[in-house]
Amino acid sequence: MASAHGAGAGLGGAASRRASALAAAVLCLLLVAKAGYAAWAGQAGEVPFVVALFVLPMAYAFPGSRRLVDRYRWPALVVQGVLTWVPFAVFGDRWVVGTGGLLAGLVLLTVRRRVSWLAAGLLLAADIAVRAAVTGLPPAPAEPAWSAVVFAAVAFVDNGLLFFGMARLAQIVDQVEDARSQAAELAVVRERLQAAESLQAAVGQRLDGITASAAAARRALPHDPAEALAQIAAAGITARDAVARARAVTADQRLADPEPPAPAGSMAVVGAGLAWAVLVVVLSAFAAQGINNIFANHDGLGPGILAAAGIVLMMALQLHHSRGARQGGRARAWPLTLALQAVLAYAFFLPFGAADAAVLAPFLAGSVLLLVPRWWRWAGYAAVIASCLALYVTVPPHALAAAVRDPSYVLYLAAVIASTGLMVYGLSWLAGLARELEGLGGELARMAAVRERLRVARDVHDLLGLGLSAVALKTDLIGRLIGRDDTRAATEIDEMARVCAAGRADIRMVTGDGQRLTLDGELAAARQILASAGVQVRTNISDGQLPPPADEVLAPVLREAVTNILRHSAATACTIHATATGNAVRLAVSNDGVTGLAGPASGDGGPGGRTGKGLANLTARVAAAGGHLATRQAGGRFELAAQIPVSPRPSAATGPGQAPAASPAFGRPAGSR
Repeated sequence: MASAHGAGAGLGGAASRRASALAAAVLCLLLVAKAGYAAWAGQAGEVPFVVALFVLPMAYAFPGSRRLVDRYRWPALVVQGVLTWVPFAVFGDRWVVGTGGLLAGLVLLTVRRRVSWLAAGLLLAADIAVRAAVTGLPPAPAEPAWSAVVFAAVAFVDNGLLFFGMARLAQIVDQVEDARSQAAELAVVRERLQAAESLQAAVGQRLDGITASAAAARRALPHDPAEALAQIAAAGITARDAVARARAVTADQRLADPEPPAPAGSMAVVGAGLAWAVLVVVLSAFAAQGINNIFANHDGLGPGILAAAGIVLMMALQLHHSRGARQGGRARAWPLTLALQAVLAYAFFLPFGAADAAVLAPFLAGSVLLLVPRWWRWAGYAAVIASCLALYVTVPPHALAAAVRDPSYVLYLAAVIASTGLMVYGLSWLAGLARELEGLGGELARMAAVRERLRVARDVHDLLGLGLSAVALKTDLIGRLIGRDDTRAATEIDEMARVCAAGRADIRMVTGDGQRLTLDGELAAARQILASAGVQVRTNISDGQLPPPADEVLAPVLREAVTNILRHSAATACTIHATATGNAVRLAVSNDGVTGLAGPASGDGGPGGRTGKGLANLTARVAAAGGHLATRQAGGRFELAAQIPVSPRPSAATGPGQAPAASPAFGRPAGSR
């Protein structure tokens, strides 16, 4: 029987995978930047240490390996600490600046929040102190000590928060998706409980009454036929009332609005606040570094004041753009503000030189990703990176004219722009995504509830319909037999009680608590019920057990076909065929007694071109399994046929290179039984 559990399966996991991939991409670009800087500085021996430093942060970006790092957090922190501090002793003043931020980010992600921020602050202070003691500050004679300290602190904070922010946002998106899926599952469970209660009241209690009437009729039959007849008549009224009540229950449920789900919590709010805080701090750190560079590399207050004004304006524009993304859209007047941001970024190259203009280019790249629609955003992102690199190479900086033409340095600059721009985009987009997912959680839960209601309505029609109809027909038959053939009447009363018990099992199946249908079980029931109605049954069934998917689909098809024969025909003969050919299983049920139904032969539909609710349900079931259902009327006969694909299952004797058995769904070739 089909399950509603997968109502949101198509959505679940996609956003989490995208978030993890984005976090990993930012870390990869940061790794390229650090390795490129080490190579440019002539220290190729540092590159393996740099690569090793990124192994654990990269593992934390993905949910599967993240759980492993969380489980062994203390050994992981020790390993990351060794990789962070040992290179100071090996490379001294040449060790890449800012790499200790990765250790701080890992601490923030794996250690309790209050302790982790204190520990991260202590790591920052230790990094600066060790760098001053081991390498000596300033690293260059012309650079003031305060400038070197600012650069080391900014690099540490940027690397740490970049890693922490992206990984934590990816984790929050994963948690929001889990909460959303749980809300959908709870909605389905709630609908099943409500359906179980409603069906128990509408059908279950009436089946109990029918069973009690059958038992009373059975006791009264030998000595009081009139009482037995009265009990059977009451059972017939109750059975027909149960059919009407079951239909009313499903109709009422489908019309009612699903109960709104409980709030999923504040994870998305936490994620949005975290992303905003990290973005503001990173922007502030870049601004401080940019102003630091201007004051360190240019004489007088004029250039510094001009740079500070431009950088503050750039920050305001970036926050404006990111705020729009957090709210799930684009910032107001974004073409104008993006153009102004581009003018600022490129104008910085003229008065300050290529090296000092680096602070603005990454944010322009991030804004392009946030604002430009569709795939053009990635073309614009690449264009910003390429144009800035061209300016770095062609516009002479004041002190690094030869250095910027080194391929390693160009690679370093490209990776810095790309990683920071992607980080700006990622923090803003992930915050908006977390909010969007949390908002969609309620809609997904409602969709799951509606889908479950449709499934219950379909299963009530397909599964309960036959049993209730069979009980009603049996009461008519028993009423005719009492006084004429009491022995057969007693047998039919016993069979009616068995059908009632099966109906109770069908209620549990409809609400997801019972065992699945099997074609063998339905075939046995069809023989008994059709025989009770005076219909001769012929079967041609392949031996062997159907694979579960085929069994679950074809069993309701057979039940509905038998129900239609009982309700809508005057059949005297019925033929049931089930065969396996190649990679498909086909079930065909045909009967006579349809001459009174006017209309031409139908293709997909019911007799005379009419398509009933039951056939529509079956068409949906078979189509969901990748199959096809068709009906045909000709020569006074009506045939319903369903065919679904199944995966081949080689026999136990099949070895390498051997062909599978001729009938993959059954054990032996088709035969009669």
